[in-house]
Amino acid sequence: MAEPEAEHRREGPEPEPCPVLGSNDLLPVILRRLPPRPSSLPRASLVCRRWRDLFASRNFLRDFRAFHRAALPVLGLFHNTDLGDPDRRFVAAVDPPDRLPA
Repeated sequence: MAEPEAEHRREGPEPEPCPVLGSNDLLPVILRRLPPRPSSLPRASLVCRRWRDLFASRNFLRDFRAFHRAALPVLGLFHNTDLGDPDRRFVAAVDPPDRLPA
């Protein structure tokens, strides 16, 4: 019978974690590439306190808007079903969770 393989363990100290996400310069550059949907930043801000503080900063929000200036989504449109009817209803153009209440 074949013996089960022994676990391979590395001798010595644990390797240090990759400092990429620890960089205060690189993280905003990565996170500003999140999609410009209404739910992107609020949902990503739940990851940790550091991300929440970053998304709340004016500098990040300014850079995020500038990066996505041409790609801002259309959230919906107002439509009236009858030309004589002054009541308009809002028709959402995006699916949940990005849909805003009418």
